[in-house]
Amino acid sequence: MALGKNKILWALLGIIIISIIVIGFYVNDYTKNNIRQTLIEEHTDEQMIITKGLAASVSSEFQRLQMDVKTIAESKQVQQSLTDKDTIDYISKRWNDINSVTKISDIFLVDKSLTVVSQVNDERFRLVGLNLKNIQSSDEFMTKPGYSGEIISSDGIYRVLVSSPINDLDTGEFRGIVFAILEPSEIISKYIGIYEIDIASIGIFDENQKILFAKNSDLLGKEFSGYFAQRYFGENLEQNSHYERIFSGNTEAFVYDSHRSGEVISTGTPISIEKENRFFFIVTTPAKEILGEIESNLFVEDLKNNLILFVITILFVVIILKRAKSIENEKLQVIGQLASNIAHDIRNPLGTIRSSITRIEKQEIENDTINQETERIKRSVARMNHQIEGVLNYVRTTPLNVSENSLNDLIKSGLNSLIIPKNIKLEIPKQDVVIHCDSDKLKVVIENILINAIQSIDTQEGKIVIRTGEDDKEITMSFENSGPNIPEEALSKIFMPLFTSKLKGTGLGLSSCYNIISQHKGTITVTNDPVTFTIKIPKNLRKEN
Repeated sequence: MALGKNKILWALLGIIIISIIVIGFYVNDYTKNNIRQTLIEEHTDEQMIITKGLAASVSSEFQRLQMDVKTIAESKQVQQSLTDKDTIDYISKRWNDINSVTKISDIFLVDKSLTVVSQVNDERFRLVGLNLKNIQSSDEFMTKPGYSGEIISSDGIYRVLVSSPINDLDTGEFRGIVFAILEPSEIISKYIGIYEIDIASIGIFDENQKILFAKNSDLLGKEFSGYFAQRYFGENLEQNSHYERIFSGNTEAFVYDSHRSGEVISTGTPISIEKENRFFFIVTTPAKEILGEIESNLFVEDLKNNLILFVITILFVVIILKRAKSIENEKLQVIGQLASNIAHDIRNPLGTIRSSITRIEKQEIENDTINQETERIKRSVARMNHQIEGVLNYVRTTPLNVSENSLNDLIKSGLNSLIIPKNIKLEIPKQDVVIHCDSDKLKVVIENILINAIQSIDTQEGKIVIRTGEDDKEITMSFENSGPNIPEEALSKIFMPLFTSKLKGTGLGLSSCYNIISQHKGTITVTNDPVTFTIKIPKNLRKEN
């Protein structure tokens, strides 16, 4: 009888243990599926924000470049001749100006016969003498501004041509075309640091569904619906339908598991320029990259499925850790989205204002009031551009590109992008110093500190003194200004993100300076009496990097 009772107890215990194990597996699987679904939904929403933000940035860059090309076509030099020295010098200067914002490969001019007669940069490929009659959209280029993806050089790289016809401003007669060449990767790399996203997941298509930018370089120039691309993507019907909806002008997020990389999250949107869908921007992320961490964390819990509470606790901790880790990412994404919106919504009208002012100045009107007002408008445009660049510079996280530079040349280059008011006297160093640094990033620092000094002095008579020096270990730069002292309570916070004591400004300029100097293994400090920003950068920076 006792033996029978023991068997019953062992059987009950076995049933309880098995039940716990089964329940543990069920709860674990249910929790994993819920977490998995939540993560995919969250990432899909975040990826759509990224896709729209990057698409808006690319659209802004193309529209600004289109405006620059149109300005060149209407310039006095190009109107007079397509080949003389003044024209070549002019388009060379415009090439340098454009490259300071968006890197382009070349600017070239073609005549009535669509033969290239002038170009700025012939170091990479020589185009003079090349006839473009057979390129895609050549007829449209003669009648209106346009865009076209082409391979026009021996290096086989697929580039985008941005064009504007050259028509005689008096008679309207067609005289030729201005072209600017750029590689889509240059625009993408400019903004990719804003978001935590792999550049290999990005695809850009033109209005004819040709691939302008993709992870596999063999796809460049191929039509998505063509044989080569379809063979590469496995003639995926789900993917084809998803892409066709985007090519039809829809913004769409889609999760499907028949992709060549397995289950993926795909988000896409058209890029509209002048109310026409000129390009299509698609981001594709494999789901395994998102779920890999949670799967590995839950593997151990699968072996302990009978400890349901322990599993739930671990899952809770994992969720909390993941959410805590994502706080900074979400903050940067918000700033990044803000940066993209500012660039998209403000740069276009700013470009129009800047172009209009340039035309007014060309009229050579002798009127003090007009001259004063145009200078005020130019200062305002420069200040607004600075606000945009302040946000973008803060969220960009590109590595240093160290080279040998003249410190005086960097200072002068930074000054060239600023308007120094007449009430401020500026002293720059007479003795030059050679410095190893990332020239583009150090110019951002110089511009930010000088703008802060100018704003501090305001309309009072004042002075900015720049000093440089060096010893065996480091290069030193100091920027002294005669503006009012910084409040003591602000000195310790002045390099913190989003901190500002001014009514205007983003609070990211000096924070960007701090980040850039830290990247250079250097220090930046500020003191009062007088207000002085001091920067120290190691001499052996090239060796350290």
